[in-house]
This record gives sequence, structure tokens and C-alpha cells, in this order.
Amino acid sequence: MLQFVWFRQFAVVIIVVLGIATVLHARVVEDTADAVRNSMRFDVSWIGAHGRIEAAQLEAYLARYAALGRQADADNTKLYYQILLGRLDSWSVGGYGEFLASNPESGRAYDELMRLLESVDAEMSNLDSTATASQLLDTLAPVGATIEKIGAEATDSAVNKAAAIRQTLTEKQATQHYLVVTALASAAIMLIVSAFQNRTLRRAHRQVGRAADKFAYLAHHDPLTGLANRTAFPDTNQPTDADASHTAVIVFDLDGFKLINDTWGHMFGDKLLIAAARRLEEIISTAPGNVVARLGGDEFAALLHLRDKAEAQTIADRALEALKRPFEIDGSSVTISATAGIAISTRQNQNARGLLEDADLAQSEAKARKKGSVSVYDQSLREMVERRLTLENDLRDAIGKGEITPHYQIQVDLVTGAVVGVEALARWHHAQLGPIPPDEFIPIAEASGQIVDIGKHMIACACKDALRLPPNVQVAVNLSVIQIMQGEIMETTADALMATRLPPDRLKLEVTESVMMADPKQPIAVLSELRYLGVSLALDDFGTGYSSLSYLTTFHWDEIKIDRAFVNDLDTDSIGLSVIEAVLVLAKKTGAKVVVEGVETHKQLELLQGTGCDIGQGYFFGKPVPIDMACAQIREINKALPGQPLPARRKDKRRQCPE
Repeated sequence: MLQFVWFRQFAVVIIVVLGIATVLHARVVEDTADAVRNSMRFDVSWIGAHGRIEAAQLEAYLARYAALGRQADADNTKLYYQILLGRLDSWSVGGYGEFLASNPESGRAYDELMRLLESVDAEMSNLDSTATASQLLDTLAPVGATIEKIGAEATDSAVNKAAAIRQTLTEKQATQHYLVVTALASAAIMLIVSAFQNRTLRRAHRQVGRAADKFAYLAHHDPLTGLANRTAFPDTNQPTDADASHTAVIVFDLDGFKLINDTWGHMFGDKLLIAAARRLEEIISTAPGNVVARLGGDEFAALLHLRDKAEAQTIADRALEALKRPFEIDGSSVTISATAGIAISTRQNQNARGLLEDADLAQSEAKARKKGSVSVYDQSLREMVERRLTLENDLRDAIGKGEITPHYQIQVDLVTGAVVGVEALARWHHAQLGPIPPDEFIPIAEASGQIVDIGKHMIACACKDALRLPPNVQVAVNLSVIQIMQGEIMETTADALMATRLPPDRLKLEVTESVMMADPKQPIAVLSELRYLGVSLALDDFGTGYSSLSYLTTFHWDEIKIDRAFVNDLDTDSIGLSVIEAVLVLAKKTGAKVVVEGVETHKQLELLQGTGCDIGQGYFFGKPVPIDMACAQIREINKALPGQPLPARRKDKRRQCPE
């Protein structure tokens, strides 16, 4: 009986112990499962890393656009700006939102960052000049550092939480082991509990493995199309075909995708990107080892292993043709095209990242030349870009070094033969590269905004040099569209006239038709202010590009300069002469003088004199020369020809030199 009581008491104790052990074990298992689940949570530092990458991409494209002025870089800048805004907006929810809420300093930095990005929304949406891009670069300079700081703090927080979770897991496991030892008296129960626990842990292990595989996949693949991403692309350059002797990279950029995306919406645009990716895969992935990747936005790349270089061109052409076929999306048919750039390497040089950069450069060149075309990279492209960058960098100091100076080309009265004006033309003599043609450095100056400083310099020099010329000789200076649109030309001109005390009527400012193209209201207002100063105004290069007779009546011009294109073939073609005569009639009715550029032969001179043109300019009369030589030319001509008809000073030898 006593033994039974003891056994019963012992059984009760065992049952109580087992009950307590069971309860405690259940709680420990639940806590362990929570710890496992917490350890599997999406790491906030991964989200922050993407924000840093996208901020760096935005800054890179914005810097490239500021440097090169390429529309593709402007489009990519706008795209990554929207991507970055979306990324930062996602920070306010989920695990990252919890981190920001728990860290006041990071939360404040995040709010300031969002305000900064939203403050440039208007400039970013209308990104149409490199000057704006340069300002945006300065404005957005703190973005990368702020994102880096928040990301670092998020990473620290994630690491600390992970450490706490591991510590909790360690403590719970210790308690669990103690309970297992305590429950050895009831082996069957403990075996069941252990089996259950092992099954739970195996399940957790499988979940962790699947999550790790998923994160590894996302790190190397584009989540939208499933293609390799830019990060994985350089690592996929090993051919599987032993006969492949060449590696090629083709970069594709979809033309007009932004318009479709803005018109039909982002979901439609995403479906279009997926469909385009599938077509590229059909063309590219037919050979072993070939890879298609999405680099970002509407840009794709293909890595090819070829036996013959010519295959790259064939594959690129087939891909472009495939992309031209209509896409059927959500019941709508949409058509796009693509522009491609190719870079080819031999087996001895299979650096896919370098090929990708070269192919991207070739694609930019193709897009600049003609959308929908294919361009193959050669060394001259990089040399051209490097030369352009060198010139753009050196152009900043060229004025201060005295490398940019005005040369003057005389303008002659076609009746009396007297010199009545000179045109100031910018010339750059680079210290290392020698003379740089104007048609090379002027576009660079306009794209980088440095044309404004060059224009100021030219006006100041022209006003100063005009004091050395006879009082009846005007000096003409060309104005760029940027100078007119920025609104500083009035102050620049007034300051130059005041500094030199040059009579305003001796200064003539020349503008091209492009100034009047978009919205003539602002340029007309600026030109009216310049006229108020007393300077003369000329419409330059009339007859080229976007010519319209309405420009002759839109503003009261003092001179109309007919472009040299109408003079080149006067010796053999009468059509140009007819055009000149028609413009001459209209100009005379408005009271404007007519200046004809590009006079190079005696026969051209005779024909122009017969039409009644007022002034001639060209290599027949003289080349653009420094002011000292221009003064000597004027003295020689005016001394030899006082009131006499203009003789033939040169033979009928055509000169095709730019003014």
C-alpha cells in the first residue's frame, strides 16, 4: 500500500514535472520558432543597399548627361529618379518603416531626403539642358551620403537584432536541453517531443534554404523579366562552345519606350518589357553560352560567343527585326523599335564588362546618328569621346589662358569696294593640340554651357578691338541661343560698351534663325532691349536649316545674312541666284541690308553685284585674321580703292574653307 502510495505520489510528481516540462517545452519551441522566423526576416540592409545603388546610378547618368548632353542619359536620369523615389517611398512601410520609426535621427534624415528629392521634381521632369543637369548634380550631392548613412545605421540595427535573436535562440535551446534531460524518466514522451522538435527544425532549415536560394536568385536576376541583371552580366562570359573564337556584346535600347510607358501606364510598360525580353531570348539564346540581360529601364544586353565576327551583325539585325513586329498586350497592338551597339573581342580578350562599355558607347553613337540602326564599336569612337572630354575640360580655362581669341573677317561694300565691317570669329589654339576647329569646340561649348563665357569674352574683345578700326567700320559678334535665352546678354553688352566707350551703332550682334523657332516672344523681347541700347541686329545664316520668310517680318532686322550655301554654286546654278534675288526684294522692303557670305570667286562677285546685294564676305576678300592683320587689310583696301569699283583681287579659284 505504501509502495502504491509512493508510486502514486511519484507518478503525480512525474506527471506534474512532465506537465510543467510539456508546457515549458511548448513555449520554448514556440519561442524557437519565432526566433527562426525572425532570423528569416527580410534584412532591411538589403533594401538600403538597393537605395544606394539606385542613387549612384542616378548620379552617374546625371553626370554623364551634364558632361555629354546625350538624351539617352537624360532619359535614364529621369527613370532612375522615379525609381529612387519609389524605393525611398517603400522605406516608410514594413521592416524599414519600423527601423525609421525606432531611430529618430534616421527618421529625420529620411524626411529631409524625401523633401530634397521632391523639391527637384519639376527640374527633373523637364530635364532639357546640361546646365540644369549641373545644377541638379550640386543640389543632389547630399543624397548619396544621406542614403549611405541611413543604410549603414539600418545595417547596424539589423546586425544587432540578428545578434539578439541568436542569443535568444541559444538561451532557448539551453532550456530545451535541460527539459529533455529532466524528461528522461518518461522516455516515450521525450522521444515524441524530440521527434516533433526535429521535424520542426528540419522544416525551418528547408525554409531558410529556400529563402537563401531566392535571395541569391534575386541578386543576379531582373525580378521583372527573369533575365540576368547588370550585376550578373559580367560574370557570364565563359563560352561553352569550344569552337567559339570571339566574344561579342550587343546593347539594345528600346526607342520610344518612355512615351509608351507614360501614355499606357507602367503596368503596360512592364508587360511590353517582358514581351521584348522573350523575343530577344528567342533570337539570342539559340546558341549555348549566349546570355540576355536587362541592364535597367528599357536597355538590354546580349553576350554572344561566336565563331565568326560577322555573326554579331546578323544576330543584331535579326533582333531589331523581331522587336519591330507589333506586340499584342491587353488587347492592344503596339509597335516599337530598338537601336543597337556591338562590341567584339577575340578569345584572348573576353572582358565582358569592358565589352559592355564599348557596346554602350557604340549604341549611343548609333542613336545619335539614326534611331533603329546598328553601330559597331571601333577605337575611333572612344578616341572621339576622350578628345571631347579633354576639350570640354580644357575649355574651362582656355579663356583665362588666352587660348581663345577673336579673328576678324572683313565685310566689303559691293558697290564702292570699301570695308564697312568685320565679323569677330572665335578661334582656339590649344596649348598641346594646336588649332581646334570652331565646328568642333563651339558645339562642345554650347552643350556644356561654356558658350556663355565665350560669348562674353568675344563681345568684350570685339568692343575693345573696334576702337582700333576706322570709325565707319562695324564689328559683328555672333550670339548663341543659350545667351539669348538665359537673359544675361543685355548686361554683357551694356557692360562691354560702357567699359570701352564704343558707340553702340558700331556693334552688330548676329543671331541665327534657331533663336526664333520655339517661342519667339522671349527672344524678341531680348532683341528689343538690345536695340534700345543702339546696337545693330542681324539675322545670320538665313536660308539654312529651318528657314522661314516669316522671320524677315517677325522682327525689324538691320541686316539679313544669306548663307554661303546659296553662293557656292552660283557659277553653274542659277537657282541660288534666284533665291538671293527673292530674299533681296523682301529685305529691301523691310529696310534691311543684305550681306552675302561665302564669296570666293570673281564670277560670284560679279553676279552678286548684279543683284544689288549690299555687302559681301568671304575668302575672296580675306580670311579671318587677328586684329593687327585685319587693321592692315582695311588700310590697304581703303587706301587702294577710294570710291573705285571693286577689282578682282583673286582668281576664280574655289576655296572650300569654313569661315
